[in-house]
This record gives sequence, structure tokens and C-alpha cells, in this order.
Amino acid sequence: MNLDQIATKCFILALFIRDDGQRLLLGDGYYDFNQKLQHFQANTIANDVVEIQGDSGQLLAGQVMRSGAQKFDGYIGDATTSRQTIEQKRSDFMAFFRIKHFYKVIYIFPDGTAIQRQRGYLTDAPTIPEIFQKFPEYSVALNFEDANYYEYAEDAEGNEIYANIAEIMLNAAKRGGLVWNAIGAVSDSAGYIWEEGGSVQNIVTVAGVDSAWPVWTVQGGAQNPTLTNITTGQTITWQGFVPEGQTLTINMAEMTADLAGANVFEYITGEWIRLAPGNNTLVYNAGNADKPSTLSWNGVLA
Repeated sequence: MNLDQIATKCFILALFIRDDGQRLLLGDGYYDFNQKLQHFQANTIANDVVEIQGDSGQLLAGQVMRSGAQKFDGYIGDATTSRQTIEQKRSDFMAFFRIKHFYKVIYIFPDGTAIQRQRGYLTDAPTIPEIFQKFPEYSVALNFEDANYYEYAEDAEGNEIYANIAEIMLNAAKRGGLVWNAIGAVSDSAGYIWEEGGSVQNIVTVAGVDSAWPVWTVQGGAQNPTLTNITTGQTITWQGFVPEGQTLTINMAEMTADLAGANVFEYITGEWIRLAPGNNTLVYNAGNADKPSTLSWNGVLA
């Protein structure tokens, strides 16, 4: 299943992706949404008051957090669906929603575009109370650790495609010396100027309303790859050697580290890097490595 192959029967569909890769689509012919309810909504303000003390010691009363709750309900099947199929879909639905799993929800619009919410978990257990009814009603509710909405796209195999990719050059890759420029840009006739030497600092610009948590990809060989975001004051290091021809992938949002398919989380030290809205200055070090690393992320939409 991929987004291009989904026909939007409703105004919106919700594709659930469990943290083990299993998928379930709500809003289609087998799992219709209840049209009386709003199954996609903007973030709301929670009723819980969060008391925060300001820098001056003054209590900032009335501070509130955004709500990340979302309820989904509707009906299994339609007048053409057999009882056997309905019971199979009931079983599939109940088996899909489990505790100790996180869920990503992809909201798909009629024009094929999509946005996502991440790290949802069950707050109301899945229910389908009627037995052997023609239109059994389902219901499930999630809360989200991350209340933001993010950009989303995927390839034909269903793999997420990141909207933003930045190449992070090695700090050891010095710059400076004679640099060619457009003749006439400065008062010379040779077409070059002299730049003072220095280390590479990468400027990454993040559009959006909130911080982005990127995926950092390091190509081997690289010794103790370290990434520092000078803007936020964060540094993360993977303690070890990434062999030539292998790839280290560190997901800052999911807090995972993978080397050639193996979980290498225990070798992470420092802080998970976030990219603040606007310009971020980043420095990458990795021993005698000769290849840049890559940051990939989806921006926050709301």
C-alpha cells in the first residue's frame, strides 16, 4: 500500500503505521468513518493548567499545553460486505491496536497530499461491541507524545521520504585560499579573491513553527562521529568505528541508532540533536573520515 494507490472515499483517510511496520487504513470501504465526528482536527488547548515559574521568580499562571488526543470511530463494511468478511475485519482491527506500541497517523487528503502525527499511544482501548451485526461500530482513541503535525510523503514501497535533506561537511575539510568569483563582483580583474582559512561550519535552515528532530546518516569509514549544534548547544557522539561501505543511522526523534541493520544504541553519548526554527550552525567531526554526513527531517506544520 502506498499513498498514490489509495482512493479517497471520504474527505480524509487515516493510515496508521505501528512501530513494527504494520499498517491499517481507516476511512476506506472496510473501515468507514462516522461522518458525524471530526476525525482530523487542529491542535486544541488542554484544560489542565500548567504552572510555570518565570526567570524573575514570578508565577506564570494559566500556561497550558496543547492537546494531542484524537478519537477515531465508524463502521466496519457496508451493505455489500459479507458477515465472514466483517468478522475478519473485526479481528484484524482488534489485533492491530495494542498497548506497548507507538503509532504514526498519516492523514491523507483528496489531492493525495498527506501530513502526519507521531508517537501516538492507546488511551481508549479498541472496541467493537456488537456481535454479528451488519454494521458493527468500531472506536479507538490515541494520545500523542508529540502534538505537532509534520510533513509526510513516501515512495512506492511505503518508505517515508523526508522533505528536507542537508549535507553536513566535515570540520576537517578546511576552506579558504584562492576562491574564484564572478569577475567584477569585487575590484579585481583576475576573477578570484583570497579567503581566510578556517573550519567548516554548516548552516542549516529550518522552516516551520517548531523544532525538527532529524535523522543523521554517517557513511563509513568514520571514527567516533560527533555532531554539534552550536545554535542549541547540543552535542551527540557515537563511540566506535563505522567501517568503510557501512552506514550509521541515528534517528533523533525515535532515539535509535542502527549500523548495517544492528542496534547500536548503547554507544550513543551526549544529547539528541534538535534543529531549532531558523538557522542552525552545525559542526561534524569523525576522525580521518573523508565523506560528509547527512541530516534529513520533516518540518513541523502546526
